Amino acid sequence: MNTQNELFSTAKGYSVQCDLTSRIVLHFGEIKAPFKILDFLNFRRFINSIDIHSKIFDLSDESDYEFVEAPQLNIGHKMTLCEVIQLRELVNGTHFAIELNSMLHQVLYTEQELV
Repeated sequence: MNTQNELFSTAKGYSVQCDLTSRIVLHFGEIKAPFKILDFLNFRRFINSIDIHSKIFDLSDESDYEFVEAPQLNIGHKMTLCEVIQLRELVNGTHFAIELNSMLHQVLYTEQELV
């Protein structure tokens, strides 16, 4: 029985939803991060708060990298800006898939109740 359903994938990673643990699992390069849904939403907020635009135009060496962490998972990685952009794409695509599934579920069950 398959308990993991793929939500979203890119060339650099993919995400699955585990039915047994009720977690969203991100696979990005060497990183495998299982999130509770609330932790995933907080991580998404953190990733989206990184100001990529200002870092691109900042010529200092410090702006070439970003320390990305998920303290609840004890995960922390120093990433290049390209990796941050790729991770952001994976996280936002995963969020979209979750929202879409939720909306479809709501519409399908609402229609069944009307019939």
